[in-house]
Amino acid sequence: MKPRFRYVWTLLSLWMLAQAAYGQAAAPDQYPSLPGAKALAISSDNDSIIGIAYGQSNDVAAATVALQRCDAQRPVDAGLCEIHKLNSETVTRGRDILAQVPSSPHPLYLWKYQGPKSTVFLAGSIHLLKPSLYPLPIQYEQAYADTDHLVLEVNTDAYSPQDIAQLTLQIARLPAGQQLTDVLPEPMYQRLRSHLDRYGLGGAAIDGLKPSLLMNQLVVARLLALGYLPEHGVEEHYLVQVGSREVMQLETLESQMKLLFEQPMPVQVQLLANTLELEMAIEPVLTGLLVAWLSGDDAALEKLFEAQTGDSDLVRQFNEQLLDQRNVAMVERIQQIITKGEGSYFVLIGAAHYLGENGIPALLSAQGIHGQRITSDTPLSIINAD
Repeated sequence: MKPRFRYVWTLLSLWMLAQAAYGQAAAPDQYPSLPGAKALAISSDNDSIIGIAYGQSNDVAAATVALQRCDAQRPVDAGLCEIHKLNSETVTRGRDILAQVPSSPHPLYLWKYQGPKSTVFLAGSIHLLKPSLYPLPIQYEQAYADTDHLVLEVNTDAYSPQDIAQLTLQIARLPAGQQLTDVLPEPMYQRLRSHLDRYGLGGAAIDGLKPSLLMNQLVVARLLALGYLPEHGVEEHYLVQVGSREVMQLETLESQMKLLFEQPMPVQVQLLANTLELEMAIEPVLTGLLVAWLSGDDAALEKLFEAQTGDSDLVRQFNEQLLDQRNVAMVERIQQIITKGEGSYFVLIGAAHYLGENGIPALLSAQGIHGQRITSDTPLSIINAD
């Protein structure tokens, strides 16, 4: 699934995570026969450190409890815990994803641009990750260490969780007097309710919400249940290290939300239909996306993103707004930073925005602004040089 779901995490954190309940501990050999929603978490570098949850009310609660139990068993020097089993599903471990990344030199989603008075690094982000995929390549860390500005799509840390939730609901509610059953076919409505119940997101409140918000909730909940958490996303990884850096943004919170939640209703319904179809297949797709991202494999990453669109012209047009049209606006701002900025900048944007002829590097090149793509063997001296 495309990584466009950061705001919905705020709603989920406020509405759901309190549902996690504790039951008795269980041994690994008991796991297959355990009842209810269940999950198994394991230390990234010590297979003897585990946490098991079962008999939970939903999949997110199961994953949350399993991670908490694993962390409670984990010594300080052990690797962080990750979800390895969700119900009967095996979740690919971080080390197995990293094992598919070439050991030979390969491109990174990292570019360096030199302006008259500025050094600008463009980095491709994944918004939700698992801790076992860290550390990132040293070139990312060195580029960030040498910058005095962090530039994000939107700086969500500038808003309180309550403000984000309020704005999300303000934009993502259906018009007064309209219900979800008025805009969704009955079979899709019932299917949606079943899927949301799996994550503890049922209840009468959903009937007043737009399909686009519920689609986003569904994807975020699925990612959370698989152990992909916003606190381990690339943005948060760098925000916690921000120090004295100025944090800037390329867009506004409201503009992103309006793009996500104010699409015409036929587009929202089609996006929801696609999500319901693909939701349970997200784990292998996500694994492929992460391998392609870490490998700097543009062709593979673009193919995986395109596969999620399907045959729908409506979804294709939405993706053009989500990526291509936003790229044009973001490039205007990035061009200003490169040509008129002073100092050093680390610009962090979703990895999909760097792909193809309509991607940010290609659009900058078309304007005569050429950068150097950093590779896994680029010497740090080149990154440090102004």
